[in-house]
Amino acid sequence: MEVKISKDSVFQVAEEVSWRDIKGELIVLQLSSGEYFSFNEIGRLAWISLAEHKSIGQVIEAVLAEYDVSLAQAEADVLAFVQGLLGNKLLIQQPVQEIQP
Repeated sequence: MEVKISKDSVFQVAEEVSWRDIKGELIVLQLSSGEYFSFNEIGRLAWISLAEHKSIGQVIEAVLAEYDVSLAQAEADVLAFVQGLLGNKLLIQQPVQEIQP
């Protein structure tokens, strides 16, 4: 099932996920399945931003500020990345009213 994602959407790391950023390499473990994931530099930036409860719009802005990509490419890449994270049960979407500054 695909989750509707907007630029205001905010996510949190799922409870059954453990992750570490070790010397610039991001490793994520889905505890219930035992699957490991590692991300490239853009994926690392996006994951850390999402883990800090930044909105999709803020993640896209961070990618644009750090990398030489077009807005359309940044949006497509971030949305595809988030859909993959959701599909692997690494993230869950937060209702807006639960978000705390």
